[in-house]
Amino acid sequence: MDSNHTLSAIMKKVIVPIAIILPLILVFFFVCKFGVTIPYWDQWELVPLLEKIHNHTLTLADVWAQHNEHRIFFPEMVMLILARLSGWNIFLELCTSMLLATFTFLFLLSILGSTSKTTSPWLKIFLSLMIFSMVQYENWGWGWQIQVFMSVLGLVIAIWAANKWQGKTVGLIIAISGAVLSSYSFNTGLASWPAVLFVMLLQKKWKLKHIIIWTFACIATILLYYYEYANPTEHPSVLLFLSYPLIYIRYVLTYLGASLGWTYPISLAVTIISLVLISLAIFNLWRFDKQKLSDMAPWIAMALYACMAACATGVGRIGFSWEQAFSSRYTTISLLLPLSAGVLLQHSIRFYPDMKNKFLKSLFLMVIIFIFIILYTNSYRSGLERMKVKSIYVNASAFCLTHPDTADEYFLNRLYPRSYVVRPRIKTLSELGIKFKTGE
Repeated sequence: MDSNHTLSAIMKKVIVPIAIILPLILVFFFVCKFGVTIPYWDQWELVPLLEKIHNHTLTLADVWAQHNEHRIFFPEMVMLILARLSGWNIFLELCTSMLLATFTFLFLLSILGSTSKTTSPWLKIFLSLMIFSMVQYENWGWGWQIQVFMSVLGLVIAIWAANKWQGKTVGLIIAISGAVLSSYSFNTGLASWPAVLFVMLLQKKWKLKHIIIWTFACIATILLYYYEYANPTEHPSVLLFLSYPLIYIRYVLTYLGASLGWTYPISLAVTIISLVLISLAIFNLWRFDKQKLSDMAPWIAMALYACMAACATGVGRIGFSWEQAFSSRYTTISLLLPLSAGVLLQHSIRFYPDMKNKFLKSLFLMVIIFIFIILYTNSYRSGLERMKVKSIYVNASAFCLTHPDTADEYFLNRLYPRSYVVRPRIKTLSELGIKFKTGE
């Protein structure tokens, strides 16, 4: 008896905390080793803004300006401040992304604790594995992708506040702030508004006046977002998906399963399994425990958000081929679907037909866990390998930062697709006294 108690205490106080924090430690290690710390692609758009800061001519309109389909006001402000204070040490941007992901994880743990009287340590480990998965290698290793982590954090904060302070003004204010942060960090952040509205509608404590205020805040945010908005000139028409509905559906299904699937059949299977598990959980909770269904609203909302983000991204990106849905940068958003499916499964499995039998329940869970381990291991390994390759690919062009005039366009185009733009911007950085380690 004493030995069992001692083993349980060790598990709770030592092994579980280590298992929870280990994924973050591994991300930090790999970012230190393979993170890109020189300007790459979109980051070169910061150079004119840094020049304006130096000349004291930067305006709010410069930061508010549209970038592709996005309004990245908050991430751009953070990147400019970090660059100004550090001489553009891009490693600080990578650290900021990890910090944002850590806050997201902590808010998810808080939501997990509030939606259940007892929280399984395995669920905490599961959340950590998903949030700190290397399948997001593009976001971990590229400072510009602060925007995705910040957008997801804004969503999670909004859901957390709506759930924690149900029917209270403070909850409404924080939820609106989180949704605004999400919206003006990444385009799909606009989907946070209907996602949080779902939470409010499912939880009875939110009154009509709160819903009206939320709706007006949503409308104001969207109108401001699209004020003087222009479709990116080099992007395909947003109506293209109407001409290719089957390809559009394939894009959406691939997007949703890409966090655990590295081929179309596997990503499709991940999407279908996740949606089936979520649907069964909702159905069974609705039949047998409506209060528990209300408690699970945050997790359903996150799955709903992932689905809306996939649909919205497909509209804007289908012209780049459906394979683009595998892009690592989207997995920070799409992982919310299998993540939510896992949490909902754990809280609803007792209502599944024949699952009152402990053996069947254990067998079912073991099969699900086994499938998850196989998928997660392969996606993690694939992400890490691709991060290594990208690091080598980009850093091979680092010498261009000290020899822009003589550098071959082949290498310049690795840093930015238009060499005629990047050459003068390298000189601008030199004039600003900003230098990078190039290995020379």
